[in-house]
Amino acid sequence: PQKPADETIKVGPVTLNAHPETLEGKTVVLRWNGKPNGDKFLTRVGELLSEQVQGVKLIKLWETDPDTAEISNSVERSQEIADKIAGLSPDLVIASQCD
Repeated sequence: PQKPADETIKVGPVTLNAHPETLEGKTVVLRWNGKPNGDKFLTRVGELLSEQVQGVKLIKLWETDPDTAEISNSVERSQEIADKIAGLSPDLVIASQCD
């Protein structure tokens, strides 16, 4: 849905977190928005990480919390999903949308 003409979206400064030097022993959340084939792509990414990175812990968010496999469509829903991800304390999040 389009935002109403009188609704203003404000974006403040963004600071990126430092990337971990290694993913060994780290937790990686794979986040899919429900679009076709995104889960397949992330599953393959997870397989490759498991093969190449010792001790990496993968969380397929769409399996542990199926309600998150959606396009959020609102700032509030996006924040809810972000909060769920943050609650898992990941070191890295990899997200995908596909068609």
